[in-house]
Amino acid sequence: MLPKNRLDPPVDLTDCVAALPAGVSGLSKGLLSRRIKIGKYLGIDLFVHWTFLLLAAYIFLSSLVDGLSVALFMIAQFLGVFFCVTLHEYGHAMAARLFGIGTADITLLPIGGVARLHQMPRIPWQEMIVAVAGPMVNVIIFFLLSLLFATQVSEEMLIGFRDLLAGPKEGIEISQDVATSIDTMFRFPSWLGYLFTMIVVNLILVLFNMIPAFPMDGGRVLRSFLAMFTGYTTATKVAFRVGVLCAGLMILFSVQNTSSSPIPIFIACFVAFAGYSEFKQVEMSEAVGGRKVSDAMIHQNLSVSEQLSLFELLVQWKNVESRVIPVVDDLSKPIGVLQINEVASYIAQNTSSRVTVGEILVGRSASKTLRSSEPLGEALVGLDRRIRVYVVVNESDEIVGVLDLDSMVARLKISDHMKNEEDSRDPDFNQST
Repeated sequence: MLPKNRLDPPVDLTDCVAALPAGVSGLSKGLLSRRIKIGKYLGIDLFVHWTFLLLAAYIFLSSLVDGLSVALFMIAQFLGVFFCVTLHEYGHAMAARLFGIGTADITLLPIGGVARLHQMPRIPWQEMIVAVAGPMVNVIIFFLLSLLFATQVSEEMLIGFRDLLAGPKEGIEISQDVATSIDTMFRFPSWLGYLFTMIVVNLILVLFNMIPAFPMDGGRVLRSFLAMFTGYTTATKVAFRVGVLCAGLMILFSVQNTSSSPIPIFIACFVAFAGYSEFKQVEMSEAVGGRKVSDAMIHQNLSVSEQLSLFELLVQWKNVESRVIPVVDDLSKPIGVLQINEVASYIAQNTSSRVTVGEILVGRSASKTLRSSEPLGEALVGLDRRIRVYVVVNESDEIVGVLDLDSMVARLKISDHMKNEEDSRDPDFNQST
């Protein structure tokens, strides 16, 4: 369990074909960049991604060859499926609300839905409830529609459905009239056909979502169960590996079935990538919990003026071990950082060495400056992850180091190891043990 005062960045509860839960902030940020708001329900904004509209148009146009009524019926089924997906997402959101966790918004995509929770519960049983809530909505829909369907069909047709399911095993033959009625129900637009399709869809959503492929709902249930007996990061790692195994089996099955659609392969790859992304996110968030920026930064007070020429910079850099150097203005205020690979790239494209450091930085927006005393978790939330190195200053605005996001977690682990070594060598520590 994490410290209660910890600030977690928003994470995504992403559902692939109705449930790719939680995870990948960077992925979803790009994925959800273009969407259309269709309303606000239960205090949560509901959007559709623009590709969702393309899929609807494709279904309508491809069905027109069978007539306008069939095309409209296919659109009605399409909207019915995603209405069930939307209710699934609201199930996650309402369960999270029980534990004081809000939902930023819900977005419908061609592959399912995305409910972006502000954070995932870190208490295992709470996460399990949030994960199960979505499929439970589909279970309820399944039973309600099944009861409604049973009241709308004749006893003869119900018997026909039973015989149709049992026929291949028991050699039962159904009457021609019942066979014709069932065939008509599925081949032509009908109320019963629509009901039956929604029943099957919700059953598939439940079964598919409960596959233990993290970060789908089943994988999230697995992670929360493991977290009851082990650490949160370890549980996530195991659930991620199980998810990769499930994704691999899905790909293998699709490859062997030559007539299969490539969509399962795409979903499997998406699941594996999403699981890896959330595992790395959890690993990082666990590492920074309770830490300050000073615990993860590279301690150095070296800086160069923006007026320094490129040649003078190269001379100075020959005697510097760091691969990054902060740049300051005339008032000694940090305006950015230069990395040695950036300078090497600049030299390869420009022959003049009279250019100044400030001119090399032209076109860049000033990067954010971090304070060494700032909680690391809070500092990371507002960063542009495309910028990998940030200047760190003390309370007097003096440069005391840089925070390298690429080596941050490794430096925290080294810091922990050094602290453990120091504690083990402390005479008072040894005496007390």
